[in-house]
Amino acid sequence: MITAAGEKPLVSHSKDSAETPTLAESVYQRIRRNILEGRIMPGTRVSIRSLAESVGVSTMPTREALKRLSFEGLVEYDRRAVTISTLSPKAIRELFTIRLRLELLATEWALPRLDAETTVALRSVLDRMIVPGISAITWRELNREFHQTFYSCGDSRYLLELIHNIWDRIQPYMAIYASAMHDFTEADRQHEHMYQLMLARDLDGLLDATTRHLEHTAEAIVSALGADTTTGRGNNVNYEELSISSFHRLVESGGATSADLTAWYLDRIATLDSIDNPDGPQLNSVVTVNPAALDEARALDEKYARTGTLVGPLHGVPILIKDQGETKGIPTAFGSTAFADYIPDTDATVVDRLRKAGAVILGKTAMCDFAAGWFSFSSRTDHTKNPYDLDRETGGSSAGTAAAVTANLCLVGIGEDTGGSIRLPSSFTNLFGLRVTTGLVSRTGFSPLVHFQDTPGPMARNVSDLAAVLDVIVGYDPTDSYTALATSGPEVGDYGEALDGVDADTLSGFRVGVLTDAFGAGDDQELTNSVVRAAIDRLRHHGTGVVDGIVLGNLETWVAETSLYTIQSKFDLEKFLGSRRHTGPTTIREIVDHGDFHPLTDLLADIADGPSNPEDHPEYFKKRTRQEDWRRTLLAKMADAEIDFLVYPTVQVPAPTRADLAAKRWTALNFPTNTVIASQTSLPAMSIPVGFTDSGLPVGLEVVGRPLTERALLRFARAWELAEAPRRQPQIEASKARVTM
Repeated sequence: MITAAGEKPLVSHSKDSAETPTLAESVYQRIRRNILEGRIMPGTRVSIRSLAESVGVSTMPTREALKRLSFEGLVEYDRRAVTISTLSPKAIRELFTIRLRLELLATEWALPRLDAETTVALRSVLDRMIVPGISAITWRELNREFHQTFYSCGDSRYLLELIHNIWDRIQPYMAIYASAMHDFTEADRQHEHMYQLMLARDLDGLLDATTRHLEHTAEAIVSALGADTTTGRGNNVNYEELSISSFHRLVESGGATSADLTAWYLDRIATLDSIDNPDGPQLNSVVTVNPAALDEARALDEKYARTGTLVGPLHGVPILIKDQGETKGIPTAFGSTAFADYIPDTDATVVDRLRKAGAVILGKTAMCDFAAGWFSFSSRTDHTKNPYDLDRETGGSSAGTAAAVTANLCLVGIGEDTGGSIRLPSSFTNLFGLRVTTGLVSRTGFSPLVHFQDTPGPMARNVSDLAAVLDVIVGYDPTDSYTALATSGPEVGDYGEALDGVDADTLSGFRVGVLTDAFGAGDDQELTNSVVRAAIDRLRHHGTGVVDGIVLGNLETWVAETSLYTIQSKFDLEKFLGSRRHTGPTTIREIVDHGDFHPLTDLLADIADGPSNPEDHPEYFKKRTRQEDWRRTLLAKMADAEIDFLVYPTVQVPAPTRADLAAKRWTALNFPTNTVIASQTSLPAMSIPVGFTDSGLPVGLEVVGRPLTERALLRFARAWELAEAPRRQPQIEASKARVTM
């Protein structure tokens, strides 16, 4: 056995120990495997005590293991901490040069001996690699299996040993490569091309393709290492597309802290979002950064270091809050210049619950004035750019939260939905956005628009994060009597647990009805319709029961007869503003007369003309009754068709250009969004990402359920996520202020 100079072998050569490794050997193998498999990334620095605890032993056998790992060049350590060794870009390229020469030789030896059985095995591996939603770990394992299966045809044990040795040395960096890939389309294409060359017995072509494939991989790794994803401690952790559970695994393994992640997001906000950075895309989604965010994150880290226990289900998770929700000590302007100096002395109930669950309030996000519109235009922030096309609208009114979450400026975000303000921007930004049954989430501390339709809610890049936040914010609040609904039965809560056991096959257990009325007519509408129809076909492919041709009859009439914004909103807003301690205006008429609103927020002027008491309006009770009529009609349609959900485009058109909006192509009252269907009937609904137009604009599918069916909605969305992997991150280049897909 080869050991470090002067060391005794850590495993004796007795018969018994050959069968049962010593503790030191076992610890060595476990830590080594975690490094080679990329579970502990190169550059990670962790205390020896934390590393020992992660494998369930004391520090003594851990130090013995570290000696061997140091001798192998995998780690560097001192008295208290260990750093996983990081290779320079030059060293990585040298290793890949060696790998390339070995694999070219293996290719020359293997191709003449390739038989039918091996080609079938290779085909099987490739088919498994292109399964939608495949994890980075699984893909990496299959990638290695593909190459190993082919090279084994060469029948040279010694050459394979050399290749395996170089693979082991590179393996941690393959983990970085796999984690950095937003999808594996290009690598899968290269593998398929190589496979076809194998079938054709084209040696020259295969050698050339292998060369280009390995050069591509090497440069992707170098690029990932050089990307601005390092933390304050020098960790090469890719925080883009991070999930809550992945972050907590990093925390528990010593690979990251809340302060690391918070600092990384703050830097990204300064680089990509700030209008003060002339070289950035200036997304303009974050209106206020919490100056205490880093201190709050460090306090959570210190508590974890002392106790070894996460303080709650959202421990250390940086969250952005729509500026509609009050945050203690952080300016909350409700999207209006008139309240730019308002600093609440209490948190909204939702914010309070997030803090108690361990979340870090990163800051506040842009919204249109008082949430009175479908777009991002605001007197406080002007407009927010769509990260998928900087000339297009993000959608509102939770515009800032949508842009920030999809651009990886926070881990998750909070929006608010009255007529669709969570789901509409989620549709435009490739997010999952959920409107819960009205009354599950407290509205206390959020500026209202139509109080019996209002509900805060989460917006996330994945369904699991949506469920995790929902588990925290749903519940009874004595200051909001509507939330008595949250105590109504066993169907409330345990949203994360509801995802247990969900896989792609879960889709076959659902039946959906396609609401024909919600598909618009026109060129813009057809861009969206084609993507949604393709998604419905995919649902059929996955075994979902699909009932076509659900007809409501005159959707526009239903919408108009149940719309209460110009009747209810003035009363609700003025009651809220009048109860706040501030020096700003207390009536909407003051705000409109002083011009303290964005001119494209056209609904606000109509709201100012509304009645002081909505019950005095001759249409008020009729419209409230029609809302109940519409609700019963939708539920009857679902019952008659024996379906779980209604489905249709979240919005009938793709994200509009700002030029279209400036030209007033649409107003707040005629924009073709379907989100009002659920809002004006108080039903739960989710927008799920289902694809992109030919020009790369995201499209969402709205899924509407019966009251209190949030768990079923989450299961359906999670199954779709696993079956289709619909998330595609916008590629934002700060230096060029543009996006690429």
